[in-house]
Amino acid sequence: MKVVFIIPCFNAEKNIVELATSLISQKDDRWRAIFIDDISEDNTHLESSKLRSDKFCSIKNKEKKFALRNIVEVSRQFQEMDDIIIAVIDGDDSLCNPNTVSLLIDSYKKGNDVVWTAHAWDVNGMNISKPIPQKVDPYAWPWSSSHLRTFKSSLIKQINDSNFKDINGKWFKRGYDQALMLPLLSISKSRMFIPEVCYRYNINSVSIKHRDYEERSQISTINIVRARGLLR
Repeated sequence: MKVVFIIPCFNAEKNIVELATSLISQKDDRWRAIFIDDISEDNTHLESSKLRSDKFCSIKNKEKKFALRNIVEVSRQFQEMDDIIIAVIDGDDSLCNPNTVSLLIDSYKKGNDVVWTAHAWDVNGMNISKPIPQKVDPYAWPWSSSHLRTFKSSLIKQINDSNFKDINGKWFKRGYDQALMLPLLSISKSRMFIPEVCYRYNINSVSIKHRDYEERSQISTINIVRARGLLR
């Protein structure tokens, strides 16, 4: 079993080394990482390409896809494999626990197919993630699986892409965390929350230029996703 970290990046140049270091510091080496530069305006791709290890792969998009589409398309490359764990790290965040990989693999060996961890906001350490009862509908439950978001790669094979798109068939640009995780949580047979803090969330991300607009767009996506539920 191996963890594949998918890392969508936009203008994350200044954080690449810190993020990569948090991965290299893992005590368990059963992982690899895929950086995806989504038409950054800085040297994100250059910095990720400098990482001299076969653990890292760097992709530079030729078109703007935004995080959700990047994550789904790369995840689908592994959907026929039952021993791959997909874990998502935003390009301006990082891990903060050297045991993260071990904790994830141990959780999946227990039969879980969706796992998430506690996280810490860099300004106040606040964590909003918590357990979700197995029998509840995740679409009707308060948002609880914020970071670190992970799932078995084979699970996404069961999710129709329509769950990741708006009514016009366009991929959601914002609010991707719930658009991605709610369908996966909905079909999961066993899900688990790891209370150990594993993820450092950068609330002052430099990749967000117009925070008020982006937050409104995020809320719009979340409302759509929750109102319609799982699309078969």
